[in-house]
Amino acid sequence: MKSLSSIVTTDLASLTGAGAGSGPDVLIVGSGTAGVTSAIEFARNGLSVVILEAGPFVLPMHVGSSPFRSRGDLTPQIHDLVRHRTSWVERAPFETSGEAPLNNDSWSVVGGRTLFWGGCTPRFTEWDFDDWPLTLQDFAPYYDRAEDLMHVSGPRAKRPPFFRGEGQQEFLDRLIAAGIDAEHASLAVDTQAVQNGYMSRSFDCSASRLIRSGLLTRAVTPGGIALVENTVAERVEHADGQVTGLIARGVDASETVRLTARHYTFACGAIQSTRLALASGLKDLHPDVGTHVADHQFVQGLLKLHEPLKEPIYAFIPPTRERPYHIQIQGPFTETWYTPYHATVWLDCDVKGTYLLAYCFGVGEPSASNEVRITDGPGTAPGGMGGYTVIADRTDHDHRILEEMTGFLPEVAKAVGADLVRSKVNPLGAALHEIGGLRMSAQEGDGVTDTHGRFWQLGNLSVADSAAWPSQGSANSYLTITAWSLRHAEGVLARLA
Repeated sequence: MKSLSSIVTTDLASLTGAGAGSGPDVLIVGSGTAGVTSAIEFARNGLSVVILEAGPFVLPMHVGSSPFRSRGDLTPQIHDLVRHRTSWVERAPFETSGEAPLNNDSWSVVGGRTLFWGGCTPRFTEWDFDDWPLTLQDFAPYYDRAEDLMHVSGPRAKRPPFFRGEGQQEFLDRLIAAGIDAEHASLAVDTQAVQNGYMSRSFDCSASRLIRSGLLTRAVTPGGIALVENTVAERVEHADGQVTGLIARGVDASETVRLTARHYTFACGAIQSTRLALASGLKDLHPDVGTHVADHQFVQGLLKLHEPLKEPIYAFIPPTRERPYHIQIQGPFTETWYTPYHATVWLDCDVKGTYLLAYCFGVGEPSASNEVRITDGPGTAPGGMGGYTVIADRTDHDHRILEEMTGFLPEVAKAVGADLVRSKVNPLGAALHEIGGLRMSAQEGDGVTDTHGRFWQLGNLSVADSAAWPSQGSANSYLTITAWSLRHAEGVLARLA
């Protein structure tokens, strides 16, 4: 008996075996929001697209949109089906011992992290673009489009906030009265009314967006997208300023195959896209390949209310230029703590609880010394997705941001009538908001890619994810990745036209 994936995905053999036709217009590595958003744009403009995904097809939607949402016993097992360990280390211990402990998580699955993410979708601020060769004004149209296709609710969007009861407003008013600006959180959850044959959607997820698009095909077809699961991209080959082929293999296969296309796109997340570039020898083209990597500075806190709220809340304290971090406050809960398995915990608030979770995300500095390095350690994940280490040290700027966030939490707790009972500074990599490795520039030679993510030295290769970003804002990166991939697709389409 065949599984659901048999009607959604395409066999790798059908692209390479006897009877296979010519290659696609675009070959994309990765099926998260960067890959799927780009693929849909390409297909809607008549191009044939193939997406390679290292993981299997497990769920057609975000786990929070499924019956598994409230199953604390089953959801961790879904994670473990597709999770693999990764390594972020400080330079001095690594250079001394050569050991890279497996201390972080990543996922290989159709939809990538979009199956598990938390849903908060703020925009970057005007000053977050200070280091970009683009401005917020340049980027705003892509934000508008991304919020529409993701059905974002919140302060800037057309849809009302997801949390909008009296308790929510009273909570925001407490913060504002204490001189702390606060607002409804932007969430990628559709709050449009269910009416006239329209059913509102829960979490945005690239897997469900791809299926709903109507563009999935089982072969290389103009205007169609073929999705190939359980296939690892090992490297690209290049000569004379062009990529000439991509070497891939099935996760259970020992032999590789060579795939060709008119254009190639890396869209497997900042670290994996950078790893693929390094494995392809692209550092020979520019010394910045693999460098200027960063992740959010991440502090979490647990607040205990003096009086119950009796209603779920989700408040957002936005960043300022002087305070380059934001805080998400959600609850109430009977008492809990953040883990990757609590990605949808804010939908399961307990009105009898007196505990709130506070997540502080601060801008991390993409130091030139922070790098992805190919290693031969024991941490090779299923399908060959391991074999690398992120070497990153916190700068003075990073430590200052951590101290400020840690010091601000008690003020926030006091403002909302609560006590801070626990806080924790998380290690780099734990926020899962990585950027850099293939940073963009306005002028050739100053960076790896241009302002549409196209490689300066390889005309038919591009990156659709946050590997191209020269810096990050404090905002969760999902919305900006989606908006960036729309701009990326625009640039690739212009080239192929």
